[in-house]
Amino acid sequence: MASSGNKDVSPETTRRNFLARAAASIAAAPAPAGAIVRTERSEQDDPVVSLWRDWLVAHRLCGEACRRQQKLETELLRELGSFPRTKIPLCEDCGFIWAYCGREIDRLLPNADQDEMRRQARAALAASRSEWKTADKRVGYTRAKKAEEEIANVEEALAKELWSAAPQSVAGVAVKLHSLLEMEDPRSALQEAPWPELRTILADLVRICAGPNAI
Repeated sequence: MASSGNKDVSPETTRRNFLARAAASIAAAPAPAGAIVRTERSEQDDPVVSLWRDWLVAHRLCGEACRRQQKLETELLRELGSFPRTKIPLCEDCGFIWAYCGREIDRLLPNADQDEMRRQARAALAASRSEWKTADKRVGYTRAKKAEEEIANVEEALAKELWSAAPQSVAGVAVKLHSLLEMEDPRSALQEAPWPELRTILADLVRICAGPNAI
C-alpha cells in the first residue's frame, strides 16, 4: 500500500515524535566529526545530562508501569463491572444510588430506623470487596499499581534533582527543558501559552546541539 505521507498524522503525534527524537538526539553517543556542534564544554562532561539520562530511564519505566496497571484495571472492571460498591435505595419508586464506602452508607442511611438497611448495605459492600480482592489477587492489579507508585516516586525525585542542578552546556539546558515538557505536558498537546513556545525553544536548543539529521 502506498504511503499517505504526513496527512494522516495528528499534530499531537508530530509533537510527541519530535520530543522522542529530541531525547534520542541528546542522549546519543558522539557522532562523526562535524555532526555535532560543540559548545565550550561538551555535553558529555555536563552532570546535568547524566542526571537526565537517569531520569529518562525512570520516566520510561514509569510510563510502562502506568500502562500495565491501567490495562489490569480495565481487565478487572470488565470482569466485575465496577469498583466495589453497593446499592442504596433512595425511597420507594425513586431508584437508588451507589455507595463505595461505609462512610457513604452512613451518610445515605442516617436514621435510626434504617439500621437494618445499613447492615445489609455494609454486608453487600463487604461481599463486593471480597470478590474484587479475589480477582485482584489473580490479576495482579494492586501489585502493578504499587509498582507504578514506587517508580513514579523515583522519577519525581530524579526530576527535582535534575531541575535544581546547574547546567554547564547548552545540552544541559535542553535536557532540563525536555524533562519539564515530558512531566508537565506528557502528550505534547497543550496549546495555551507557554507550552507551544517552550516546545519551540526545545527545538531550537536541540538544533544548536546537534546536526541537521538529529531531528
